[in-house]
Amino acid sequence: MFNLKRIGDSSLQFIQRNFHIFLFLTIIFISGVIFGSIAVKMLSYNEKGELINYLSSFFQGFKDELILQKGILAQQAILYNLKMIIILWVLGVSVIGMPLIPVIVFLRGFVIGFTASFLIDELAMKGLVFAAASILPHNLLVIPVLLLSSVAGIAFSFNLFKSRFLNLPINFVQYFFGYSTLMVLLAIVSIGAGLIESFLTPTLMGVVTKLIING
Repeated sequence: MFNLKRIGDSSLQFIQRNFHIFLFLTIIFISGVIFGSIAVKMLSYNEKGELINYLSSFFQGFKDELILQKGILAQQAILYNLKMIIILWVLGVSVIGMPLIPVIVFLRGFVIGFTASFLIDELAMKGLVFAAASILPHNLLVIPVLLLSSVAGIAFSFNLFKSRFLNLPINFVQYFFGYSTLMVLLAIVSIGAGLIESFLTPTLMGVVTKLIING
């Protein structure tokens, strides 16, 4: 049985030890959000028109049919989140994949920034409410999981690099086990995020969509 206090203490110590990496990746993520917001302003008239048409058809098709196949949505959301964890785990183990981790963090921030900014730009206050309903709930878990797993990947990769090329002693088995255990715990949290994304988020989106269509 998991000792939640011990896990919490270990996680806090992990963040404290690698705070510089955590801060760096947080800045990268925020930069992605900012660039995503700027990218909306750079869309051409035709590109923006296509997105508006897609958004309009989305709202019209959404309505009450959100009860649609939530099991399939859950499966897709969970698999997507687990793939993210696995990719970050592999990049951390491979050492040469370490530079790609900040890129993944940046792109996630870019997508969130672009989506939220476009909705707000086109729908004003209603867009802000819809962005909060569609992006915020599951990302309250996904973003911390992304940052922590990215920190773990870079920290493990960096220590592995020092061990191989600078001949610094490291208990590889113990370190690898700790790294993999942390990733498994984060994967479990990401499953919870997938469930929120497929059950809670669509419900909130349905409520907001009705307000937008009727408003």
